[in-house]
Amino acid sequence: MNICYINPTNNIRRPIAELANILAEEGHNITIMFPHSKQCPTKNWVANETIKNGKIKLVPIKSFYFAPLRYNFPHITDLIKKTKQIYKENDKVHIWEYFYPLSIIPLLYASSNKRRKQKTILTTDGFVGYSYKPKKPWWLVPAFKLYTQLFARFLFKIPKQITTYGKSMIPYAKKAGVPTSKLKVISTGIHLERFQNINSKKIQELKKEFNINDEKVILFVGMLTERKGVDKVIKISQQLLQENYNIKTLIVGDSHGPNVYKKLVRSEYKNRIIFVGGRTEIPEFMKLSTLLLLPSEGEGLPGVVMEAMASGLPVVATREGCTPDLIEDEEDGFLTKDNYFNAARKIIQNTNLKKKFSENSIRKIKQFSWKEIKSKYEILYKK
Repeated sequence: MNICYINPTNNIRRPIAELANILAEEGHNITIMFPHSKQCPTKNWVANETIKNGKIKLVPIKSFYFAPLRYNFPHITDLIKKTKQIYKENDKVHIWEYFYPLSIIPLLYASSNKRRKQKTILTTDGFVGYSYKPKKPWWLVPAFKLYTQLFARFLFKIPKQITTYGKSMIPYAKKAGVPTSKLKVISTGIHLERFQNINSKKIQELKKEFNINDEKVILFVGMLTERKGVDKVIKISQQLLQENYNIKTLIVGDSHGPNVYKKLVRSEYKNRIIFVGGRTEIPEFMKLSTLLLLPSEGEGLPGVVMEAMASGLPVVATREGCTPDLIEDEEDGFLTKDNYFNAARKIIQNTNLKKKFSENSIRKIKQFSWKEIKSKYEILYKK
């Protein structure tokens, strides 16, 4: 089968890269279309590297990188030309998201032809203004709601099928106007073995690099943005240090531009709250840590939580997006809106609780292995 994935940004989404590689290995002809400019940073973005293997056809769209929005705006003529080509060459065109220019143009192109509609699948991990309501800038939520009501509701009628990552997203999908007859829940998957077969030597090297001895380690992994709650990670860590807990916090991830969060760390805690930068040794970081802290304000189905569960690392996260599809509060970890400090402290203090969360997470995440999830996508495409 010929399948094209339309990735809306320069950074390839992990589910697209992993699913594309799996299906390419099985003999399907896979294409990925994405906006591209040399100015847009992709350093340490693992998914971009994994698709450069010769098995996947890459279709970059010439784009202009707009740094304030951290987005590549595609050249419209190149996008239209290559959209026509991918619909001509492929049996299925699987589009991610409904509000990026690179997603909208192919949807509109499909709308004028029944056969193209039959080929089209749309996936979204959330609905801005409904499942995710950013506080800044103040106008973003009303603007997205207006866009959804006036335009996106039309786009939702075009694809043959619309998928989202978890059952938790269904009420928001209905509010946004997604036709329930088209809606299907298919989560992303995870390669369990990557997070369970770890080289202990690499772990020791990281401990030496960051001078970790007997400290409990709080881990954050993600982009350094307001939405991910980096400021909260720092605040909670400093509270724990003030109460004399023997901890270190490792903040793994890059920022677009200057790292403004370093200023939030008190001088006496500079060696206890460490900005690691973008790294590829995520499984090793998870194995040496005590808990993953993710106080984000908006999520789809967070891959970093799936990775932590596969590693047996207890999670403290926001009850946000599809995170409840992964974590049951007080069974597999802690879900909260504002009580991150007490949740983290309980895991640090209670070895039995940590063990319970670890065992339950490893057992539960098996249903999200790519071996299980891949077959659901294959059924979707064969329809």
